[in-house]
Amino acid sequence: MKQRKRMWIYAIVSMLITICISGFGRMAYGILMPYMRDSLNLSYQQAGMLGTSTAIGYLAMVLLVGIMASKWGSKPLVVIGLLLLAGGCMILFNAGSYAASLIGMIMLGVGTAFGYTPLVNIVVGWFPNNRGMMIGLLLSGMGLGTLIASLIAPIFNMWFDDYGWRYLWLLFGVGSILTTLVAVRILKDPPVPLPQKGEQGVSLFKEVYFHKGVLLVAFIYGLIGFAYLIPQSFFFSYILEAGVNEKNAGDIMALGGVMSIFSGPVWGAVSDNIGRKLSLCITIFLGGSSILIPIFIPVLSSFVISQALWGFTFVGMLSLIQALSTEQVHQSYAPIALGYVTIYFAGGQILGPGIGGLLTDKLGGISAALWLCVGLLAMALLLAPRLKHAAAADDFEEAAEIPSR
Repeated sequence: MKQRKRMWIYAIVSMLITICISGFGRMAYGILMPYMRDSLNLSYQQAGMLGTSTAIGYLAMVLLVGIMASKWGSKPLVVIGLLLLAGGCMILFNAGSYAASLIGMIMLGVGTAFGYTPLVNIVVGWFPNNRGMMIGLLLSGMGLGTLIASLIAPIFNMWFDDYGWRYLWLLFGVGSILTTLVAVRILKDPPVPLPQKGEQGVSLFKEVYFHKGVLLVAFIYGLIGFAYLIPQSFFFSYILEAGVNEKNAGDIMALGGVMSIFSGPVWGAVSDNIGRKLSLCITIFLGGSSILIPIFIPVLSSFVISQALWGFTFVGMLSLIQALSTEQVHQSYAPIALGYVTIYFAGGQILGPGIGGLLTDKLGGISAALWLCVGLLAMALLLAPRLKHAAAADDFEEAAEIPSR
């Protein structure tokens, strides 16, 4: 009972952290961008580069952070990540130029890298038997942060006119500082058992980067990343082209966002009971089916079903893949494995919109891009049954029961 109570305390604190580092730090910019662009007189190219700079800051650090977490512990990195995030928000609050905004946005990306992967390592280390649900809850924090930002942005813009976006960044920064204090008080690094005697001194190339299980997880993650941004980029336009009015189209997209909040923890909990591999196969199948429905039947009801099903399954795929990445290796290498497979996911995200747009132009419509999404998910579905459940959780299950110090 004591362990379960602590699990929910860690879940709530971890969700607060991901609301800050992922929801506010990475997702909120898309909501605030129009206000920032007008206020700072930015071009669309500059505004787009600000968003890209956050992704670059994240990618530049995510693998290194995994290595640092395995050597020096995860909690200090989570704290550093939150403080970097708060600093970036404060810079954006005071930004008067594109250059200053660029520095702030890069800090947000670096802060996210420092915060997320070590946080996954903490919850997986303490609660190995519930890792699916715990990672799912972390990912739901991203959706909640985005929802909070989308709800309060118009209110702040109404209250403070041209300065509304600045005060939102200030609010995000203050929230990150308060969350840092909570994290310092509550979180503790889990006890991680040392590798077996024969495993000590093994290079990361053998143990992680060329590990067959890790590479298979990484390749599937890359396919999902490739597929993910295609409907995210083109589905709204596809709905409008079908004759649905803009308000209904926006409501349909919002439905997908709301469903995504529940996707991670629900599928994570399911996978803790029926297995990660089977759960991943189910979510990939349902996700691909959700994209097929409006291709064959492009009407309002199909779009509603499609977005609800896509939102309810996609974040679940992410949580399952992340959990699987930590299960392929010894727990001491788990943050490195997670950072490594994330690079494949990000690479897929870079390819998706560009190739999807090319197919849309060359093959006569958005449906061509959606077919590419379905094909990529089908490839992932063919590979997923080859995954093997590693015994990593068993290696440290007993250690995770050690009471907090």
